[in-house]
Amino acid sequence: MYFRWQKTGCVLLLLLLMAGLAGCQKIQPQPQANDNQGVAYPMAITDDAGRVVTLDKQPLRIVSLSPSHTEVLFALGLGDRIVGVTTYCDYPEEALDKPKIGGFSTPSVEKIIEARPDMVLAGDMHQQAVTALEAVNIKVLVFSPNTMEEIFSTITAIGRAAGEQQTTQNLVGSLQQRVSGVAAKIAQAQGPKPRVFYEVWHEPLMSASQNTLIGELITLSGGENIIGASADLYPMINEEIILDKNPDIMMHSYGHGDNENPTVEQILNRPGWQHLNFVQNKKVVGLEANLVNRYGPRSVDALELVAQAVHPELFN
Repeated sequence: MYFRWQKTGCVLLLLLLMAGLAGCQKIQPQPQANDNQGVAYPMAITDDAGRVVTLDKQPLRIVSLSPSHTEVLFALGLGDRIVGVTTYCDYPEEALDKPKIGGFSTPSVEKIIEARPDMVLAGDMHQQAVTALEAVNIKVLVFSPNTMEEIFSTITAIGRAAGEQQTTQNLVGSLQQRVSGVAAKIAQAQGPKPRVFYEVWHEPLMSASQNTLIGELITLSGGENIIGASADLYPMINEEIILDKNPDIMMHSYGHGDNENPTVEQILNRPGWQHLNFVQNKKVVGLEANLVNRYGPRSVDALELVAQAVHPELFN
């Protein structure tokens, strides 16, 4: 198979963590293309599955099967071209008004076809839908970034496919400049790296390995992820690891759909944790789940927040 699959023992729980709100549907106006000098079609695009997809014309009707891709499209100013999104696509607010083609992991091929898209943006978990859409000659691009650089490459590829090179260059350049700004500040850090524990979920206790974007954000922020590398991207862990590593900072995700999230007070009062550094210093930082779970333009927002939490002395 040409799709990259990231298998973890908790994939079903991770899908729940990416829950979003479904919005009402409105009739969308027919999108119009802008003039772009230097853009030529047919255009060949190589996606993350290694497939070379040839777009015969500039795509004016786009369906997104991923909240991350939807955010990329809006960041590029292409919201008026979107004719279908999933029920998990809730950012920006305008995404709630787009026609729904199903869930993130359960898109409806029939609804996608009814939307008459010129281009569909999918992820590596959409193999069945991609195969079905290709069978009816619908152009599909598969992107599944896992790192900050891959996020920038994905934005660049989507913008190129849409015929918006200048807008794309401006966006990516701005994001890269912000990342460089964080790096410049972190280079001034002194002393040992703060040890960071990131809690993805509390029951069962689940964290993020160094092989995830969360792990990369901690590293770029000058911190040390106490979980390190792991065969599972989001491993279930034993509490003894936390007690042994004694992290200086704890970060956790909140806003997992309808699931109840622990409060800072509840975290600080967990039995047996009273002696931990982050409890003693009350250094518990909450991050919106969608900000760190979606690999798109807002990942730079997440980096800035993590860096400020790890080294507040450098950002005040």
